[in-house]
Amino acid sequence: MNSDKMTTEASSSLNALLPQPKTVLHLFAGGYIALMAWEIWARTITAWILGNPLEPPGLVISLVQFWTGYTLSLPTATFAHYVVGIAGYPIFYFIVSRSLKRWGLILDLFVWIIFTAFVAYSYVKGGFTVEMGLFWLVVSIVSATRMLNPSSFLANCLSWGTFTWFNALGIFAPLAGLPFLLMEWGGGLSFMSYVGHALFGFIAAYVFETMEGTV
Repeated sequence: MNSDKMTTEASSSLNALLPQPKTVLHLFAGGYIALMAWEIWARTITAWILGNPLEPPGLVISLVQFWTGYTLSLPTATFAHYVVGIAGYPIFYFIVSRSLKRWGLILDLFVWIIFTAFVAYSYVKGGFTVEMGLFWLVVSIVSATRMLNPSSFLANCLSWGTFTWFNALGIFAPLAGLPFLLMEWGGGLSFMSYVGHALFGFIAAYVFETMEGTV
């Protein structure tokens, strides 16, 4: 009986991580709407502020070239960027949010601790700048709003956005041979990417959960 119960529980846990077709459509809808908001921020607002847009396809090209030596075409890299934004991140969100308790808090702490360690290391090595300190302060304040936010749902949506920024520039950028968080490039691109990803992740999670009726 115990064996049968364990098998049933394992099967139920697996089924919980396998979204139904309607849920998949909701995930992709959230991803699409969020990606459109990202594109406006990345290609228009960021270009107005910094003089250049954010270019995620460039990260895709660098990543593939670094590991394989092959140079993707811009259209192919752009298509990969769209697939990740519309499907990849939303599916990853579903897995994390449905399998990890207090996942929002965990992601906030994960990002904050590593970013803090990086800032401290930069200070010791003489690479610390005022802009880096202000950036760290913004991330710290945004993360700390969780303690004041009466809605754990909204706090988690924001946490997901922050994590997507760290995933892109703190994990995949170094894997592509680029500076950690792109901070060596002055921090401007990293900050604009942070805001853009926070917007992207928040919208994707909010739209999905609203369509699912879980709010």
